[in-house]
Amino acid sequence: MRATPTIRQLAALAGVSRTTVSLSLRNHPSIPALTRERIKKLAERQGYRTDPLVATLMNQLRTSRSRRTAEKLVYLTFWPQREGWRVSPNDVAFFEGASARASHLGYDLEHLWAREPRLTAERLGNILYTRGIRGLVLAPLLRPQGHFSLDWSRFAAAAISYTIVRPQLHRTTHSHYNGMGMTLHRLKQLGYRRIGYANVAGQENRVSHAWLAAYYVHHHTLPAAERIPPFTAEEWNRKAFAEWVRRHRPDAVIGNQVEPLALLRDAALRLPAGIGYACLDLPLTPGTEALAGIDQQPRSVAAAAVDLVVTQLQNNEFGLPAEAKTVQLDGAWRDGPTLPRLLPPPGQKNKRTAKNKTQVKPGTAGPASLTVSRRKTPSSSAPASS
Repeated sequence: MRATPTIRQLAALAGVSRTTVSLSLRNHPSIPALTRERIKKLAERQGYRTDPLVATLMNQLRTSRSRRTAEKLVYLTFWPQREGWRVSPNDVAFFEGASARASHLGYDLEHLWAREPRLTAERLGNILYTRGIRGLVLAPLLRPQGHFSLDWSRFAAAAISYTIVRPQLHRTTHSHYNGMGMTLHRLKQLGYRRIGYANVAGQENRVSHAWLAAYYVHHHTLPAAERIPPFTAEEWNRKAFAEWVRRHRPDAVIGNQVEPLALLRDAALRLPAGIGYACLDLPLTPGTEALAGIDQQPRSVAAAAVDLVVTQLQNNEFGLPAEAKTVQLDGAWRDGPTLPRLLPPPGQKNKRTAKNKTQVKPGTAGPASLTVSRRKTPSSSAPASS
């Protein structure tokens, strides 16, 4: 078996310096593109392979140097107001997670408002380039299915969530499909059998319909008697939602906002008592601790986006990726009073004790003491899920 050639040997074969070979194999822009391609092809023909231990050490050394120089990454936001995103707990958590991860890796993270008046894509790109900014983290858009233009050839970038659909960037997101699966599994463990799902179209669009897809897959595994079609609408409608509940009589409802819970608790609906509720995106606001559901862990999602940007910087990869990757992170389940156990834990006798029973007044739904209010979401309000 032929030994792997060294950098020195490749340099001799190519007629260049060892530094030129090393920089070319790392795709460094200081080396002309034709030279880089020539040396990469030579390395491939000669069977050169990067030593992973050496590569790890060199990355650590570069990170150590970056701590002294404190290279800046920019966190781009797109709300109508410069600081509008700060009213959204999820968006604040995204920024905090990205900032903490950038600091850990030796970078500073700076917020920049991409919708500054008279700030064109060309001007924004020139400002970033002039300031020596090479890495960009793009925060979620307020509305899904969005586009953002820039001269991407100058930058290493990653987006948080699915809201930017063009161009195709590397991105990180919560695994919404797995989140629905985790929720359905937990409800089964707690003894719920007739499980419904309720949401509005805008929220489904934000997650590329992953929640609905997982619900339908589960739906087709159930006996006909336990199948409940999802409640979907353009916006929340008290009358339509009440009719859906009366017709299908779920013993638990899954949603991703507090709105369905508020509707369930509306005494005027005269719905069946004791309907459980699980939230696919637990709010980070105080006073909502009673909700059961999925903690999407937005800080970890944003930290992963920083990892994608830093990896590109270390590999000198700039511009739009030929094959964009999506990193999905699982959330964590949180039990809560809105979803009481109907069946005892495994190993205990299968009977409901007085402690398990929940006394609910007619015309109410669910046993938790969480106070929620129904309100229409204004166009500038925080998105419920990213």
